[in-house]
Amino acid sequence: MKDLQKLVGNLNKSGALSGFLGGVAGGGLTSLMGGKSKKSSKKAVKYGALAAVGGLAWKAYKQYSEQKAAPVQQTSSRGFDFAPATLPEQSFTDAIDDNHSDGQLLLMRAMIAAAYADGHIDETERQKIFAQVETMQLSVQEKAMLFDELRKPMQLSELVAAVPNAQMGIEVYAASASAIDLNQAISKHYLDTLANQLCIPRELVMSIHRELAEYQ
Repeated sequence: MKDLQKLVGNLNKSGALSGFLGGVAGGGLTSLMGGKSKKSSKKAVKYGALAAVGGLAWKAYKQYSEQKAAPVQQTSSRGFDFAPATLPEQSFTDAIDDNHSDGQLLLMRAMIAAAYADGHIDETERQKIFAQVETMQLSVQEKAMLFDELRKPMQLSELVAAVPNAQMGIEVYAASASAIDLNQAISKHYLDTLANQLCIPRELVMSIHRELAEYQ
């Protein structure tokens, strides 16, 4: 698994997600990550990697939209519409706020499944996941479910079936790509299969990877 806290730190230094986290937690990522307020610091820890994933997904989608001359209809076989400039930023922030624990859960499950693409998660990776789960506004049962998944993660087909819409599909892919080691062929194959099954346009996939490469 990649170092998600490094990703968060680099995004914070760049100020790239200041507006995005404002939609999630009522304050910019820069102020939350670097501010002196204890309350702000707690929010920064709490949203952490999930904010980074959501913000990167939105930024990648925005750039993908700007590169398209016109919003051509691009609908997946599941009915998801990935057409440029049709998904609002608010839909990306909603997925990780306190009122949408199901969105937080799905992104964490996606990270766990991706981290297992090479067949195992080591103790360091496991502890990073534990730490992130503990910051989330989840019930005891939901946290227990995530910890159980560290022993038996979702199959890729199960993950795809759990994605409810296009926006969440983009965030699930971004979460998976942020947690996986792309130096391994099996990991690349996992992401290729995920993108194909979610029917995410190739140009949008490339935009997500460009954003990840810039900040990792």
